[in-house]
Amino acid sequence: MRPAIRPATATLVAALGLSAALALPTPAGADTTGGTAAPTPGTPTAASGSSAPTPGSTLRAATAALAGRWQRATGTLAGAGAGSAVLLQRTDGRSGWTTVAQARAGRGGAFAVSWRPNQVGRQTLRAVSPTGSTAARSAASSPTVPLTVYASAIATQFGPGFYNQRTACGVVLTPRTVGVAHTTLPCGTLVEFYYRGRTIRAPVIDRGPYANNATWDLTTGAAVALRFDGYGYVGSLRVGRVSLSRAG
Repeated sequence: MRPAIRPATATLVAALGLSAALALPTPAGADTTGGTAAPTPGTPTAASGSSAPTPGSTLRAATAALAGRWQRATGTLAGAGAGSAVLLQRTDGRSGWTTVAQARAGRGGAFAVSWRPNQVGRQTLRAVSPTGSTAARSAASSPTVPLTVYASAIATQFGPGFYNQRTACGVVLTPRTVGVAHTTLPCGTLVEFYYRGRTIRAPVIDRGPYANNATWDLTTGAAVALRFDGYGYVGSLRVGRVSLSRAG
């Protein structure tokens, strides 16, 4: 409906998240208009072991990440001897655990492992040290850590010059309106944005952006709530639909 405002400087963002209960956008080579996330490369396994974590075991990992970006997890598996295999596993809750990376335990069961998440959505991580003749047994299991993986795309900001006018979705735009523009997603699609440790949810209320290679155009209200710099890479995850207010 209108061109995105071109910022004075471009700031690369660590991550920004969008979420929706609709189909999730794919990460690498993503369909940022909202395709269905591709399965994560990895080996599905029954190496779930005991569902309860081993006392004294720990797992430290980020709870938010951009798809395709390297992540690091560290921790301790109590009872795992030096040289024991440590498997980092994930699940989306709809299927079993999938091994995404592995390492060797050091003294006291300490470990560090790096991996690149490739499936967008809500997930759970854990570390296990399998042993015995079957993969279904495990010597040690860490507590779980929740993880949200966001697709990455460029976002811009709009607002001044369009206040008190109706957007393409019929919403009267004000400085406090929290919303986002997208070229194709249905009006009312709810998106969760994550940016430098902050998250907000904003509905699609307008069409655009049409400049700066951007996929999303945040309203001033959304940008202020997110402390967004006006231009940068953001993460996105669609989470549902809402009814838009067309009053005004």
